[in-house]
Amino acid sequence: MPNEPAHVSFVPVVNDDLPMLHAWLSEPHVRQWWGDPDKEVALIREGCETGEVEGFIFHVAGVPAGYIQSWVPAQYPDDEPWAKDMPADVPGIDIFIGPAELTGRGVASLAVRAFAGRLFAAGAPRVVIDPDAGNRRAVSAYTKAGFVPYAEWIDTSGRTLLMELTRTEFERTT
Repeated sequence: MPNEPAHVSFVPVVNDDLPMLHAWLSEPHVRQWWGDPDKEVALIREGCETGEVEGFIFHVAGVPAGYIQSWVPAQYPDDEPWAKDMPADVPGIDIFIGPAELTGRGVASLAVRAFAGRLFAAGAPRVVIDPDAGNRRAVSAYTKAGFVPYAEWIDTSGRTLLMELTRTEFERTT
Protein backbone atom coordinates (compact mmCIF):
# COMPACT_ATOMS: atom_id res chain seq x y z
CA MET A 1 0.00 0.00 0.00
CA PRO A 2 1.37 3.42 -0.85
CA ASN A 3 1.98 5.74 2.10
CA GLU A 4 0.91 8.99 0.47
CA PRO A 5 -2.42 10.73 1.16
CA ALA A 6 -2.93 11.22 -2.59
CA HIS A 7 -3.54 7.47 -2.81
CA VAL A 8 -6.51 7.62 -0.41
CA SER A 9 -9.99 8.23 -1.82
CA PHE A 10 -13.36 8.53 -0.13
CA VAL A 11 -16.61 7.29 -1.65
CA PRO A 12 -19.91 8.08 0.10
CA VAL A 13 -21.64 5.02 1.54
CA VAL A 14 -24.61 3.74 -0.47
CA ASN A 15 -27.00 0.88 0.28
CA ASP A 16 -24.98 -1.46 -1.96
CA ASP A 17 -22.05 -1.04 0.50
CA LEU A 18 -24.03 -2.34 3.49
CA PRO A 19 -23.24 -6.07 2.95
CA MET A 20 -19.52 -5.29 2.74
CA LEU A 21 -19.76 -3.11 5.87
CA HIS A 22 -21.57 -5.92 7.67
CA ALA A 23 -18.87 -8.39 6.69
CA TRP A 24 -16.14 -6.03 7.90
CA LEU A 25 -17.99 -5.29 11.15
CA SER A 26 -18.22 -9.06 11.71
CA GLU A 27 -14.42 -9.39 11.63
CA PRO A 28 -13.03 -9.93 15.16
CA HIS A 29 -10.62 -6.98 14.92
CA VAL A 30 -13.55 -4.63 14.19
CA ARG A 31 -16.28 -6.21 16.29
CA GLN A 32 -14.12 -6.00 19.41
CA TRP A 33 -14.34 -2.19 19.31
CA TRP A 34 -17.53 -1.50 17.34
CA GLY A 35 -19.92 -4.14 18.69
CA ASP A 36 -22.84 -5.93 17.09
CA PRO A 37 -22.59 -5.79 13.26
CA ASP A 38 -26.38 -5.69 12.71
CA LYS A 39 -26.78 -2.75 15.08
CA GLU A 40 -23.78 -0.87 13.68
CA VAL A 41 -24.82 -1.30 10.03
CA ALA A 42 -28.28 0.02 10.94
CA LEU A 43 -26.70 3.02 12.71
CA ILE A 44 -24.41 3.73 9.74
CA ARG A 45 -27.31 3.48 7.27
CA GLU A 46 -29.57 5.68 9.38
CA GLY A 47 -26.82 8.20 10.14
CA CYS A 48 -25.91 8.56 6.47
CA GLU A 49 -29.56 8.85 5.43
CA THR A 50 -30.37 11.54 8.02
CA GLY A 51 -27.11 13.41 7.61
CA GLU A 52 -26.08 12.81 11.23
CA VAL A 53 -22.87 11.36 9.85
CA GLU A 54 -21.01 11.63 6.59
CA GLY A 55 -19.96 8.05 5.97
CA PHE A 56 -17.43 6.90 3.41
CA ILE A 57 -15.79 3.75 2.20
CA PHE A 58 -12.16 4.70 1.91
CA HIS A 59 -9.89 3.17 -0.67
CA VAL A 60 -6.12 2.99 -0.59
CA ALA A 61 -4.53 2.62 -4.02
CA GLY A 62 -8.01 1.84 -5.37
CA VAL A 63 -8.67 -1.01 -2.91
CA PRO A 64 -11.60 -0.73 -0.46
CA ALA A 65 -9.83 -0.57 2.90
CA GLY A 66 -12.41 0.49 5.48
CA TYR A 67 -15.07 2.84 6.72
CA ILE A 68 -14.67 6.39 8.01
CA GLN A 69 -17.24 8.93 9.11
CA SER A 70 -17.43 12.44 10.43
CA TRP A 71 -20.01 13.62 12.92
CA VAL A 72 -20.60 16.60 15.19
CA PRO A 73 -19.97 15.66 18.85
CA ALA A 74 -21.71 18.82 20.12
CA GLN A 75 -25.00 17.38 18.82
CA TYR A 76 -24.78 14.43 21.26
CA PRO A 77 -24.26 15.80 24.80
CA ASP A 78 -26.53 13.09 26.25
CA ASP A 79 -24.74 10.23 24.47
CA GLU A 80 -21.25 11.72 24.67
CA PRO A 81 -21.08 13.80 27.89
CA TRP A 82 -17.48 14.72 27.14
CA ALA A 83 -18.79 16.68 24.13
CA LYS A 84 -21.20 18.97 26.03
CA ASP A 85 -18.90 22.01 25.72
CA MET A 86 -17.58 21.13 22.26
CA PRO A 87 -18.03 23.88 19.65
CA ALA A 88 -20.45 23.01 16.85
CA ASP A 89 -17.77 23.53 14.19
CA VAL A 90 -15.53 20.74 15.54
CA PRO A 91 -16.14 17.41 13.80
CA GLY A 92 -15.36 14.00 15.20
CA ILE A 93 -14.04 11.02 13.24
CA ASP A 94 -14.77 7.30 13.59
CA ILE A 95 -12.91 4.72 11.52
CA PHE A 96 -12.25 1.05 11.11
CA ILE A 97 -10.06 -0.96 8.78
CA GLY A 98 -12.16 -3.62 7.05
CA PRO A 99 -9.90 -6.40 5.78
CA ALA A 100 -7.84 -7.89 8.62
CA GLU A 101 -4.80 -8.17 6.37
CA LEU A 102 -4.67 -4.35 6.13
CA THR A 103 -4.28 -3.84 9.88
CA GLY A 104 -0.88 -2.91 11.24
CA ARG A 105 0.25 -1.50 7.88
CA GLY A 106 -0.25 2.23 8.45
CA VAL A 107 -3.56 2.33 6.59
CA ALA A 108 -5.54 3.88 9.46
CA SER A 109 -3.12 6.74 10.06
CA LEU A 110 -2.95 7.40 6.32
CA ALA A 111 -6.75 7.48 5.98
CA VAL A 112 -7.32 9.55 9.13
CA ARG A 113 -4.76 12.14 8.07
CA ALA A 114 -6.24 12.43 4.56
CA PHE A 115 -9.77 12.64 5.95
CA ALA A 116 -8.76 15.30 8.48
CA GLY A 117 -7.33 17.28 5.56
CA ARG A 118 -10.77 17.22 3.91
CA LEU A 119 -12.40 18.43 7.11
CA PHE A 120 -9.88 21.26 7.50
CA ALA A 121 -10.41 22.25 3.86
CA ALA A 122 -14.14 22.49 4.64
CA GLY A 123 -13.43 24.92 7.49
CA ALA A 124 -12.99 22.81 10.63
CA PRO A 125 -10.63 24.49 13.13
CA ARG A 126 -9.96 21.24 14.96
CA VAL A 127 -10.84 17.55 14.56
CA VAL A 128 -11.38 15.12 17.44
CA ILE A 129 -11.36 11.36 17.75
CA ASP A 130 -12.37 9.29 20.79
CA PRO A 131 -10.82 5.81 20.86
CA ASP A 132 -11.23 3.41 23.73
CA ALA A 133 -8.11 4.02 25.81
CA GLY A 134 -7.38 0.29 25.68
CA ASN A 135 -7.31 0.21 21.88
CA ARG A 136 -3.54 0.64 21.58
CA ARG A 137 -3.50 0.06 17.83
CA ALA A 138 -5.99 2.87 17.24
CA VAL A 139 -4.26 5.27 19.62
CA SER A 140 -0.95 4.58 17.91
CA ALA A 141 -2.45 5.12 14.44
CA TYR A 142 -4.06 8.41 15.45
CA THR A 143 -0.85 9.59 17.09
CA LYS A 144 1.03 8.77 13.89
CA ALA A 145 -1.57 10.85 11.99
CA GLY A 146 -0.78 13.85 14.24
CA PHE A 147 -3.51 13.62 16.88
CA VAL A 148 -2.56 14.30 20.49
CA PRO A 149 -4.44 13.42 23.68
CA TYR A 150 -6.18 16.34 25.36
CA ALA A 151 -8.42 14.62 27.93
CA GLU A 152 -9.81 11.34 29.13
CA TRP A 153 -13.41 10.39 29.86
CA ILE A 154 -14.20 7.59 32.28
CA ASP A 155 -17.68 6.15 32.70
CA THR A 156 -19.36 2.78 33.20
CA SER A 157 -18.39 1.66 29.69
CA GLY A 158 -14.69 2.27 30.31
CA ARG A 159 -11.99 4.83 29.50
CA THR A 160 -12.19 6.98 26.40
CA LEU A 161 -9.08 8.83 25.28
CA LEU A 162 -9.97 12.16 23.69
CA MET A 163 -7.53 13.18 20.98
CA GLU A 164 -7.36 16.22 18.73
CA LEU A 165 -5.63 17.57 15.67
CA THR A 166 -5.73 21.33 15.16
CA ARG A 167 -5.69 22.98 11.77
CA THR A 168 -2.47 24.80 12.76
CA GLU A 169 -0.70 21.57 13.69
CA PHE A 170 -2.00 19.82 10.57
CA GLU A 171 -0.72 22.61 8.32
CA ARG A 172 2.60 22.73 10.18
CA THR A 173 3.22 19.03 9.51
CA THR A 174 1.91 18.88 5.94
